Amino acid sequence: MRVLSPPHRRTRLRLAIATGIALVAHAALGQDTGDQRRCTGDWRAAVAARIASCTALIDSGHYQGINLAILHDNRGVALRSQGDLSGALADFTAAIGLNANSARAFANRGNLRLAQHDVDGAMADLDQAIKLDPNNAGAHMTLGIAYAEKGNFALAIDNYGKVIQLVPNYAAAYFNRGLALRRMGQLDLAIADYDQVIKLDPKDASAYNDRGTAWFAKGEIDRAMTDYGQAIRIDPNLAATYNNRGEVWLRKGDQVRALADFGRALALAPQLAPAFFNRGLTFYQKQDYQHAIADLSEAIRLAPKDAQAYHARANAYDDSGDADAALADYNAALRLAPDDAGIYYDRGVAFRRDGKLDPAIADLGESIRLDPQLAVAYSERGYAFDKERHPDRAIADYNAAIRLDPDLAITYDNRGNAFDDKGDSRQAIADYDTALKLDAGDAAASYNRGLAWHRQGDLDLAIADYDQAIRIKPSPSAYINRGSALAAKGEYAQAIADLDRALALDPQSTDAYINRGDAERDQLDLADAIADYTRAASLSPTNALVYYNRAWAHYLGGESADALADINRAIALDNRSATAFSMRGLLRERLGDSTGAIADFHQALKLDPTFKQPAEGLQRLTASNTKSQ
Repeated sequence: MRVLSPPHRRTRLRLAIATGIALVAHAALGQDTGDQRRCTGDWRAAVAARIASCTALIDSGHYQGINLAILHDNRGVALRSQGDLSGALADFTAAIGLNANSARAFANRGNLRLAQHDVDGAMADLDQAIKLDPNNAGAHMTLGIAYAEKGNFALAIDNYGKVIQLVPNYAAAYFNRGLALRRMGQLDLAIADYDQVIKLDPKDASAYNDRGTAWFAKGEIDRAMTDYGQAIRIDPNLAATYNNRGEVWLRKGDQVRALADFGRALALAPQLAPAFFNRGLTFYQKQDYQHAIADLSEAIRLAPKDAQAYHARANAYDDSGDADAALADYNAALRLAPDDAGIYYDRGVAFRRDGKLDPAIADLGESIRLDPQLAVAYSERGYAFDKERHPDRAIADYNAAIRLDPDLAITYDNRGNAFDDKGDSRQAIADYDTALKLDAGDAAASYNRGLAWHRQGDLDLAIADYDQAIRIKPSPSAYINRGSALAAKGEYAQAIADLDRALALDPQSTDAYINRGDAERDQLDLADAIADYTRAASLSPTNALVYYNRAWAHYLGGESADALADINRAIALDNRSATAFSMRGLLRERLGDSTGAIADFHQALKLDPTFKQPAEGLQRLTASNTKSQ
């Protein structure tokens, strides 16, 4: 979010510097008197008249040295007020050439150079002005502004402090010092300075705005809201304050009022890039990606070097499913901000979502290198390692994330998954427990703990967790697994009801058809079971389990030929399944193919030496062959 502050103030004392100065001695010629008074400001005159009088005096040849320097300096002030910055710079430089001890000329040229963004040149001139006149409050003020523009807030604060010593009631100096203190994170001192500005000038809308920003940075959003409201009452046309108040509304969760304030800011200042940025982020939070992208595109048009605008638009593109546009924006953001850990993090997440795990891990690693305290980067990289079947590396990253942020529930949930993948269900369940203590509404943790209980055979505990997951966030997978647990308990009607719900949510769920087929098969409703397996096969024609389960249904129905065709297909798709070879052995045994059955039982035992079914089959066939002999 972009909170706006008014610029440093250069009022009052700066204008005092810019007034005319009298000549050291009047010219002898009487006709010069009127021009002198106009040039030096003794007479109120239009800027053009002042310039003309100063020019006449300079061109007269009557003035030399210090007096000629004063004329050039006065004409420079007038030219600057007219907008002729190059002419003003030439006159200030001429004044310094004629009188190298003129603190005023150095101060005026330094002021002008700062306006032209020649910060180093301005600082050199202002330093000289202060050396010549240490009590020049205006020079200290402008030098403070120059230091602030260079990012040296400590020296800026020092110069503003000197201004306050010289002019204790100078509100603009307190304001500028407050701004510098806020940018250094010294919020209480900044607020004290804004308090002083408001005491000196209770109608200063900008001071209320900036104090509101300091309160916001401290997390005291109600006090920020109060100050922003007062700033708007004083100046209803202060676009920056509407922008800032919009961010408070957003922090409070009121997206409607946030959007209204960002809209008002843009109505007042249609070129206000931060308001487009903030409104775009609000639309993004509302998952209105089309409007988010439109606003962020406008922010980029207005501020093409704003890395965060590209970053935010990349996130919007990624969440809307446009991976190519997202990648282009992440790359653009990184060209502008190559050391931004957050951009690497989000691009890594985008790669991971797209299944590109190696570049995801690389980006998340770079994010960690740039910001070793970024817990979510460790957590996300751990997830990518887990997806790559590296549970130990995943657990190491999850451990690091938890050390940095022990309250990140999703990390415990994901570490639990990694432990579960390693077969350590006890540790997995402990992690799911912690995740749920941190976030009782974490449907994923409830679901995953249910899976762990299910694998342990604790069906009632599994069903209780699936119940909770479904209450929080109904999903096809939760209904499928609860249905599976209910079927394992023999509660087939409830199981099939759950699988029906799963298919209502996702009619293309192969797992739902398989599990419903299993429940129907276990009740010997073989026709419905075969119909469900057939539907699953049409959805996932390379899923070996579908053919294995349908083979069983055919086997139970006495349809040995169909069963054999299905089990052959299952083995062709997965020749590492001991259960498939064992089942084919049973089929061949039924069909009288003892040789084929024995071969299949041997292969099943080779794949799983602890499997009893093929061992018993071999014993039967061996005994039968012995009797035959």
